[in-house]
Amino acid sequence: MTMRRKKIDAVKAEAQRLLARIDVLERCAGWTRYTDYVDAATSKPHPDDTFNSGQYTAAVKRASLDLSKALVEIRR
Repeated sequence: MTMRRKKIDAVKAEAQRLLARIDVLERCAGWTRYTDYVDAATSKPHPDDTFNSGQYTAAVKRASLDLSKALVEIRR
């Protein structure tokens, strides 16, 4: 089975898009890993560890779905 560069590039682009949407979601919720008082490796959960509905949550879900579709194409 062969893989085409076009499909691989599509998966990479969708993965980057999903990660970008997650970053926006976290920043809009006030959750940042770049603050002085929080260690990135800490095991303590963020006080607002759940993200409720909203436009940023919907954007993450859409990007996740698009990534899933691109992964299906690469498996064919």
